[in-house]
Amino acid sequence: MMNEFEWTNITLEELFNLFHNLVKKGWRIELDSIDQIDNGTWWTAKKTGLPIPSQRNNRFGDIPLVTWSTFVYPPKAEDWIEELNASFDSPLEAYEWLAPRLEKYADENS
Repeated sequence: MMNEFEWTNITLEELFNLFHNLVKKGWRIELDSIDQIDNGTWWTAKKTGLPIPSQRNNRFGDIPLVTWSTFVYPPKAEDWIEELNASFDSPLEAYEWLAPRLEKYADENS
């Protein structure tokens, strides 16, 4: 076991084992949260203070209030790998998308 706790989600444990192995080899993997109020896809109602979807670019509210973006840097690189950069509605969705692509990319470029 590579972690200091007992995983109950084996699939997620396997993803993190991959991430941990790559980090040991010098890869940098980041997951950034993007506040969609700051991004303008949500507004804050003046009277209630509650978030409301921007009526210009999110009128149906289908863009989550917070999204997540992946950034992967190979060892000793300053720029992230563009094809491994994407945005998601949840961290788990990001991990599940990233792991197989990152594993393939690392295998092909090592």
